Amino acid sequence: MIRIRNVLRYLVAFALNIFIMLAFHSYVNLVLLVGMVLFPAYSIYGVYRAGQHLQVTLRCPREDMVKNEEFHVYVDIDNPTWFPLVNVTLSLRVENAFYGSRGEHELNVPLRAHHKTEIVYPVVMERCGHFVLTAERITCMDLSGMYVVQIPLKKQTECLVLPAGECREQEAGTLYQKGVSEAMESREKGYDFSDITGIREYIPGDKLQNIHWKLSTKKDELMVKERVSVSAMQLHVLVELANDEKMRVESVLQLADSITKAFVKQNMPFTVHYYSVKQGRLQQMYIGNEVEQRQWMELMLYDICYDNDTRAKELFLKEYPSAGSFLYIGLPDGADIPQDCMMGEQGVAAVLI
Repeated sequence: MIRIRNVLRYLVAFALNIFIMLAFHSYVNLVLLVGMVLFPAYSIYGVYRAGQHLQVTLRCPREDMVKNEEFHVYVDIDNPTWFPLVNVTLSLRVENAFYGSRGEHELNVPLRAHHKTEIVYPVVMERCGHFVLTAERITCMDLSGMYVVQIPLKKQTECLVLPAGECREQEAGTLYQKGVSEAMESREKGYDFSDITGIREYIPGDKLQNIHWKLSTKKDELMVKERVSVSAMQLHVLVELANDEKMRVESVLQLADSITKAFVKQNMPFTVHYYSVKQGRLQQMYIGNEVEQRQWMELMLYDICYDNDTRAKELFLKEYPSAGSFLYIGLPDGADIPQDCMMGEQGVAAVLI
């Protein structure tokens, strides 16, 4: 890319130098004139040569980060040529893929010849989510300012920034016990919210509600549905990732992190559900330990929040119409908040439904 304005300036200076040399027969101006011819040629060739061999590497922390805590992203630029570069601009795109927000940044750095330059890029995420740093391009300008080389990169690095929820054991434990009790009561009243894993012959003592009547009629013998309960001695937790202009989904994530950490710490197993925008359906995961709780949070943050909509509750009630009591974490409906709940920030609550 030729910078016409800088070329014109240089030509004016070149012409002025020739005029002075001819007018005053100056030997100094003759030497300067030779330099003005050789220097741009060396500078332009050098920036072109170096630009073809620059190597850019991005490095994020391998472990998950926590919001509001500073972490460092490292940008390594290797110049293996003999030509130093003074005016180099690295164009970066920073985004939080969970929220779909992004920003543009530019870093101006000099590059020494045969040297790898390490840039430490400090980052503080005010919101949790999926942090992605992309090196879009690197722009190199020669020393005379007349020639620019632009190299597309599309290098990328990423890490997750998790919420820092405070473990609220006592409140969470009370909600869990009440939720499990209500779910078991619903089951004893005849509700069926378990998964069918197979069909077998009837054994005395099997519940009548598990008999497969249609198949039994065809076979002239009683056939029973084998089931694995998805609610016995555990609680269903539904997390609503609907966002609004107040960014209250951040409070939902923090409260969900606090509650699930408390469940795990007290050895209270649960199944968590959330609506996945990428999958277009409800996702679920059984949580029984800290590793599974962290994996679930990571999977959820790799997804995308949705705008001002309560999809998760509607889909959950549709897919599990007989699921009994479950714990809903989000913005409760109506102005009245029930007593059996845990409050978070910005009106977010965990409510037994």
